[in-house]
Amino acid sequence: MSPEHELTRYRAVSAAAFLSGIVGLDLFLNFFCSGLPLIIYLLVGGLGSWVGGRFHARLSRQTKRGKLLRGIGIGLAVFSLCGMVYESARPVSWDTKCSWRYCGRAMAPGLFKSPFPVGTPTCSGWWTCANEYQFPDGPFGYETALRRMKKQGCPEP
Repeated sequence: MSPEHELTRYRAVSAAAFLSGIVGLDLFLNFFCSGLPLIIYLLVGGLGSWVGGRFHARLSRQTKRGKLLRGIGIGLAVFSLCGMVYESARPVSWDTKCSWRYCGRAMAPGLFKSPFPVGTPTCSGWWTCANEYQFPDGPFGYETALRRMKKQGCPEP
């Protein structure tokens, strides 16, 4: 394996290992009707990639410590991947007390919103959004939500 390819692999595993902490925190925050925005995922992944490049020489040694650290990093990377797949594939319930937090993601993706999809809201989900979510000014505001409700066949709140 070429040194460039090996360095790239260390950077990717390090970024995923750092992201595993964020994924775990995001899964924990679901219990409190909260979540982390995409920008946090990007910053932590970038930090992990940078650290992986710095630790490349130390972690590539064929010592017991190097093998243990590589194993831990790979395990955390797998946890991160599983957590992201779970968050992306899990269906969103629009009939819970926390359904208002999905409203921004239902309108449009963004750096300051969670990166995981939410699907199309039900009529009760749109009513929750209209009544409880604070829409920003601009193209993805309250008027847009009302138009989407009408397009979906939901009565206005």
